[in-house]
Amino acid sequence: MTVMDNPTSVDAELLERLDRLSLQMTAMHEEMQRSREERARLLEITQLAGPVMDMVTARMTELEQKGYFTFATGGLGIVDKVVTSFDEDDIEALGDNIVLILNTVKEMTQPEVMSLLNRAAVEMQEIEEAPLGNPPSMFALLRAMREPEVRRGLARALVVMRSLGSQSPGLPAATESTR
Repeated sequence: MTVMDNPTSVDAELLERLDRLSLQMTAMHEEMQRSREERARLLEITQLAGPVMDMVTARMTELEQKGYFTFATGGLGIVDKVVTSFDEDDIEALGDNIVLILNTVKEMTQPEVMSLLNRAAVEMQEIEEAPLGNPPSMFALLRAMREPEVRRGLARALVVMRSLGSQSPGLPAATESTR
């Protein structure tokens, strides 16, 4: 018996092949549709990415011209020196005293303190640049004591000296032999 003898089996096989072909074509069509959608998304992303990249590039150029990257590179060098200079005990001591350190820095950055430090630095530079002469005589020092600025400066220095000499919390009390 041949295939021609049984036409229904030929029709059934043909229908089965047509179904498989139809399923394959449907799968290919869906794959093409997905591919087309992905290309459309990629095109959209590309169209958005261009202006974003231009904006990022412009900002990076601006930061480079201002010196941010040079500063960051130098900062990394500083951080490297700090990291290699401190051991575990130093880090622990830093952690124990960080609040005190930050409070000290906060107090030092007050305008009047910064102004005083700036004036002192300028005066020190002027003293360093001036030729060394003979030290002032006792009478010259006494004459200088009549100037109000000198008296105010000495009064401030005495306040600082008094606070340095007072017993601070956490320091051992001075004994009679060290006084």
